[in-house]
Amino acid sequence: MLKFNRKFVKKAKRRLETARMAFSKGYVCSACSNCYYALFNLMQSVVGDPPDGSWSHGGLPKAFTKKVFQEQILPTNEIKGFVALCDSLYAFRRESDYYDSILEHSENAKRDIEGYIAKVERLLNLLEEK
Repeated sequence: MLKFNRKFVKKAKRRLETARMAFSKGYVCSACSNCYYALFNLMQSVVGDPPDGSWSHGGLPKAFTKKVFQEQILPTNEIKGFVALCDSLYAFRRESDYYDSILEHSENAKRDIEGYIAKVERLLNLLEEK
């Protein structure tokens, strides 16, 4: 059975729930930010503490992918393209949090965040089955 850091699993679930609630109200930027941090916390729950300092936004997905691949925690098809997924969600989160975009009015942004939420939820469910 896979050992998780339960503190980060709990944080991931709360962030994902917050992302869903924000999305249901049309708050795409808040949904995006919370979805990204749900994924970040999910990865932290699996890989544990960083080698030193804190996890970087680029380093954590690589460490997560390496661990789940080497230890066969997830099927290969679930982690294929994972780092690219993290990179695109991170870029979307940065746009949502720091730039003068009005993503709430973008149908593409709504569709994208709905897909991200579904993917993070799927990964969380798969990991909890372990």
